[in-house]
Amino acid sequence: MINHPRILFITPHAFNSVTGGGITFSNLFKGWPKDALATVHNDPEPVSDAVCNTYYRLAQNEMDYAFPFNKFRRGFGSKAVGSGDNNAQPEPPACPTFKAKIVGMLKRLMIGVLGDAIPQRSSLSPELERWITDFKPEVIYTILGSNAMMRLIEDIRTRFDLPLVVHIMDDWTQAYHRNGLLAPLQRREMERWVQHFFDVAAVRMGISPAMCAAYEERYGHPFVPFQNVIDTTLWSQVVGADQSVSQPADILYVGSIFPNAQLTSLIECCRAVVALNDRGMNVHMTISSPSGHTERYNDQLVTHPCIHIEDTIRDDEVFFKRIAQADILLLPVNFDEESVRFIRYSMPTKVPAYLTVGTPILVYGPMATAQVAYGADSKWGYVVDEQGVDGLTEAMHKLLSDMNLRNSLSITAQRVARENHDAKNVRVQFQDMLMSVKRHDVTNASGKH
Repeated sequence: MINHPRILFITPHAFNSVTGGGITFSNLFKGWPKDALATVHNDPEPVSDAVCNTYYRLAQNEMDYAFPFNKFRRGFGSKAVGSGDNNAQPEPPACPTFKAKIVGMLKRLMIGVLGDAIPQRSSLSPELERWITDFKPEVIYTILGSNAMMRLIEDIRTRFDLPLVVHIMDDWTQAYHRNGLLAPLQRREMERWVQHFFDVAAVRMGISPAMCAAYEERYGHPFVPFQNVIDTTLWSQVVGADQSVSQPADILYVGSIFPNAQLTSLIECCRAVVALNDRGMNVHMTISSPSGHTERYNDQLVTHPCIHIEDTIRDDEVFFKRIAQADILLLPVNFDEESVRFIRYSMPTKVPAYLTVGTPILVYGPMATAQVAYGADSKWGYVVDEQGVDGLTEAMHKLLSDMNLRNSLSITAQRVARENHDAKNVRVQFQDMLMSVKRHDVTNASGKH
């Protein structure tokens, strides 16, 4: 019988079927015994019980804005404190009362002083301590998070004397705490915590081979790459017999939309589709993304009747059939320095799914990012690595009209999916690595020796 260690997942992004992180975690942990998995989180998205059904949601007595910023909590929006999502936008007050206007002014003033993060505090509450003790964890798995989240992780690690597995999904350590009066202090604290966790971790993971190589050089420890996995045998069944283009042609983008990741390049993709229609081609483009993202940028994206927006697809079967039916799948990446710094080593959750169904993929972004370089090096995507709507328009036209190119990209993508992203191989390696992490000098989960 396989002995699965009891994993305590501490995270700002939990198991769900909406976000890239939530989907990745769900696929990597699929099949892990539910009674050996528990999650401590402050994810604003609803969690899923498909993989884990034991959750502890952090409350204000465990994590909150530091004094005196906690007195203006309502002015900062409804996002979970410390969720690590610097892209989230504050929600406007429901009614523009005098008090709301004052709070809004104070918020804008503090953001100008503090930059991209408001100071937070954390505490291992008696309630959380009892909950963890009852679960009896043997290993901590975490993606880290805000400074407050990292302080809480360290409190839990030392209190229960647990080995640590760290998995990094984005190069956020290079992007966070760059602006604001207090940013240097918060950045130094962040850098100390990150180096500390890499020093004490039993296993360190990255989202891509490029990230692992860079982090090994940067932090002086080996990293192992693990990203989203796909049951390629199951979902390759939705692949069509050929790559003939439908009428109207169907170009599809699925995923999140963030200003420091893909927004600008996605807007340029929309402009290129409009340009094709102006030439007389019948081309439609659909953006499938969480409604909060699309509502925020609707005016910038939907500039022509040929562009449509729909909510993110949560059902796996519907999702895979939809991306298989498209004529082009888009993978846009911003070209600006700030975006490249943030997502240089990232690998989007959708990439393995894109590859599995074999729909031709248009990759638009700088070669300095791992996802664009991966598409070019492995030849599974048609890569446009120079910014400009004209070149992008020509690439879309070629990808819709050149059947030899379409078939070649499709065949290559499916092969790469089987070789690099198949669940029966990668998930097993991931879970084997977690099972290899043994507790040391600990006889029970209370931290007593």
